[in-house]
Amino acid sequence: MKTILDIFVLSLFIFMIFMFIVGFNKQQIKKHTDKMKDLHNKNDRNDKKDKKDE
Repeated sequence: MKTILDIFVLSLFIFMIFMFIVGFNKQQIKKHTDKMKDLHNKNDRNDKKDKKDE
């Protein structure tokens, strides 16, 4: 009975670590894509400004 409980607790712990890693990766990907969108928007505005100045 103890080994069954140990296996259950260990598998639950591994599952929790897995879900943490997946969630953290999603958060980092979203942060990176948001940053890239901001840089892209800044470049677009600068390009429009440069064309307007010419």
